[in-house]
Amino acid sequence: MALPGPAAPPALPVTARHHPEAGRLTRHAQEWAERFELIHGAEGARRLARGAPARLAAAMLPDAAQPEADLAACWMTWTFFLDDAYEEGPDGTATAWSAVSDTFRPLLAWQPAPPGAPPLFRALGDLMDRLRRHTSPAWRRRFSGHLADALAAVRREIELRETGVPPTLAEYRTLRRDTSGFVPTLDILEVCHRAELPPALYDAPAYQDVLRAAIDTNAWSNDLYSLDKEVACGLVTNLVLILEHERGLTRAAARRTARTMIEDRAADLTRALHRLPPGDAPVNRCATAVAHLVAGWLEWHARGTDRYAAPAPGPAPVPSARTDPDLLPGRRAPGRARG
Repeated sequence: MALPGPAAPPALPVTARHHPEAGRLTRHAQEWAERFELIHGAEGARRLARGAPARLAAAMLPDAAQPEADLAACWMTWTFFLDDAYEEGPDGTATAWSAVSDTFRPLLAWQPAPPGAPPLFRALGDLMDRLRRHTSPAWRRRFSGHLADALAAVRREIELRETGVPPTLAEYRTLRRDTSGFVPTLDILEVCHRAELPPALYDAPAYQDVLRAAIDTNAWSNDLYSLDKEVACGLVTNLVLILEHERGLTRAAARRTARTMIEDRAADLTRALHRLPPGDAPVNRCATAVAHLVAGWLEWHARGTDRYAAPAPGPAPVPSARTDPDLLPGRRAPGRARG
């Protein structure tokens, strides 16, 4: 679980575990990706296996119920392909991404994906149809709003890449929570533990403190692992780069500062967990699952994937998520997980 560098991993109140059906979750997610034409053939399957999004789901949600765990494995797989669509492909301009976001609108309203939609949209339509069976209207409104926020934040990230100027640290703290994809993923965590929280419990300040500390710990640690990959892709919304730019630090000093910030946020998470009211059983159940999610995320980064290798020089063109009916991210170097 150690972050890049010599220091020890951040202290957490739980240790990483894996879902007992991890192997089956991986097979399910691959079959699902093949069915929706996100990958084709043996090479696509190998690239998906090296990225290991289903293994990430198994590490993040070791106690998830079935069949919801299958859904989580497919969700994590889908988020990887979404990232690839803008980080390395032609959808990585602000104009193109706005068109992509517009195409998602019917799905965010829980309408079916239109016939002939590209694979990325049909796959999300399937996920949302599966989520609908397990959730209330209030949860669905919350999830749609969080996913819309994530799509809008990606557009801002693309705009910053186009200018080449990192955001301020203050803007980054808020922006990164949305670009990470963790907010809707934490909504799905409730589904996986059959513990949907009503608005009053979800919005309670004590529980929101847990969620924010968990998201920051995960997103900032991802920035350490993905730094070289992001530099190669031209992204500027990385904590290390922002610290370099804003504080005039060397790359090594910025890495050390980022590590300290991650350790502080992990400590904030532990304190936030201890402040939860003991009588709120659903909240405490979800909060414990959040802590396991963080531990699993760190363990997966350290041992479970090679997704963060910088792309090879001169990569092949990446199909557009918006216009190409045969989106095949598995044919190129794996991208980076923002969530």
